[in-house]
Amino acid sequence: MIKSVIVIGGGLAGIAAATALSEVGLQAEIIEKRPMLGGRASSFYDPHLGEATDECQHGTMRCCTNLSDLHKRLGVSDRIEYHEAIHFIDRSGVRSVIKGCGLPAPLHVSLSFLLFKSLAIKDKIAIAHGMLGMIRAKKDSIYDQKTIATWFREMKQTDRAVMRFWRPILISACNEELERISCANAFKIFRDGFLAHPKAFHFGVPKAPLGVLHTLPAIRYLKDRGGNVRLKTIVEKIHFDEGRVSGVSLQNGERLQADAYVSGLQFDLLLKLLPAEVKEGVAYWENLSRLELSPIAGVQLWFDREIECPPALALLDRKTEWIFNKTKNFAVGSGRGEDSEKSVSQVPANMSSGTHLSMVLSASRPYAKMPKEELLALVLQDVEETLPDARGARVLRSQIVRWPKATLSPMPGSDAFRPDQRSPVPNLFVAGEWTQTGWPSTMEGAVRSGYLAAERLLEEYGAPQNILVPDLPESWLFRLMKG
Repeated sequence: MIKSVIVIGGGLAGIAAATALSEVGLQAEIIEKRPMLGGRASSFYDPHLGEATDECQHGTMRCCTNLSDLHKRLGVSDRIEYHEAIHFIDRSGVRSVIKGCGLPAPLHVSLSFLLFKSLAIKDKIAIAHGMLGMIRAKKDSIYDQKTIATWFREMKQTDRAVMRFWRPILISACNEELERISCANAFKIFRDGFLAHPKAFHFGVPKAPLGVLHTLPAIRYLKDRGGNVRLKTIVEKIHFDEGRVSGVSLQNGERLQADAYVSGLQFDLLLKLLPAEVKEGVAYWENLSRLELSPIAGVQLWFDREIECPPALALLDRKTEWIFNKTKNFAVGSGRGEDSEKSVSQVPANMSSGTHLSMVLSASRPYAKMPKEELLALVLQDVEETLPDARGARVLRSQIVRWPKATLSPMPGSDAFRPDQRSPVPNLFVAGEWTQTGWPSTMEGAVRSGYLAAERLLEEYGAPQNILVPDLPESWLFRLMKG
C-alpha cells in the first residue's frame, strides 16, 4: 500500500495535490526552490520594505470552486474579499458597473449591462447576440480549432463591443490576445464566469500577499498530517529504475525516495529533469514541446498621498488592464520570497500614509524588452489619466515584475496537446494548469490539476477518491436557453 509521495514544485497545483493526498493519510512532502509557496501566484521578500510583495496581482471569482475549496482547506477563506460589482472606466473617464439585479442567470446582470455607459445600443445588441451564441454552442471540435476573434467577426460583433467588453475580460482571464484564444477556452470563461450562475462573476481579491496567504497555512496543514515542506530546495534530477521513478536528487547532494511522485512544475522545467530515454518517442512527453507560454507584467506604484480608487478597476481603451488598490485591499504582512525579473527603486521613509496601486498588463509581449523607465512612464500615464487624484501625486517608489513564461497560451489546437495527469510512468503524476483540466491557465485550473493528479494517483494504487469539487449549479433559465 502506498504511504508516501513527493511533490516537486510548490505552486498552487503542488499545494493542491499535497493537501488532498495528506487528507487521505499519505505522507506528502513538497519540494520548492523558492522561499515561498504559490508559484506564479506568489510574492517575494522586499528587503527595502521588510515585507512580502506580490509579484503580480491575482484575483479569483466565485465560479472558481476548487480554488475556493483549497483556501477553505488551508483556513484562509476569510482572507479573500468578494466584490459583487465590477467597475470599468473608459478613456473618456466614463465609469460603468456590472452588478447583479436579482434575476436568474443569465439575466442577473442585465440591468447594469443595459446601463453600461461605455457601450452604445448597437454594441449591447451585438453582445447579447454573442452571449446567446455561447450559451447555445454545443460541444464541437471546431471550437477547439477556431480563434475567438474569428468567431466574433462571424457573429458580427461591433469593434467597440470587442474592445470595450469582450477583450478586457478575455485578455485578463486567459492572459492572451483574442487572435490566440480558442473559442472553447473563451466560451468556458463566459459560460462559467458570467452566464450560468448569478454569483459566479463575483470578483475575489486577496486581503494578504499571495505568498503569505499560501505558505504558512500549507506548511501547517501538511505538518499537522505528518507531511513536510522543503523551501529553497532544488531538485536536480529525477531517477528511474525499470520504468519507474526511484528517487530524486537535490542540488545539495541529498537523495529522497517515496512510493509515488507528483510534478507540479511548468512543463518546460519538468522536461529538463527527465532523461532522454524516458522522453524520446513517447507522444505524451513530446507533445509538451508544442505548447506555448504567454508573458505577463505587473507594475506597482507607491504614491505620497491618498488616491481614490475602487479595490479593483478595469481600464478600457488602455495598455494597462487593471488597477488594484492594495492600500484599500489589505495591510501588507511580513513574509519572504524571491524570483523572476524584479526592478525596485529606492524606498523613501515616508510611505506609510500614501497609496499603493498594483497594475496588470496581460499578454505583455510588447513590453518584454521595454526599458524599465519607458514601461513605468506608460503605466503611470494610464494611472494619472484614469485617476484624477494621481495627477499631482509624487511616486515614492516603483516596482516591475515580468514573467516571460507566465501561463499556457490557450491557442486553437493546444488542448489536444495538454496531457492527462496520469503520465506513462506508473508512479509519476503530473499537475499544472497546463494539463487537461477543462479550464484555461488560471489559479482555478492549477488547483483542479492538483486535485486530478491526486485522484489519478489514488486510482493507480487501488484507493479511488472523488476530490474535484463540482462547478456552481446552472440556473434553470440558463439550462432552458442552452436547450
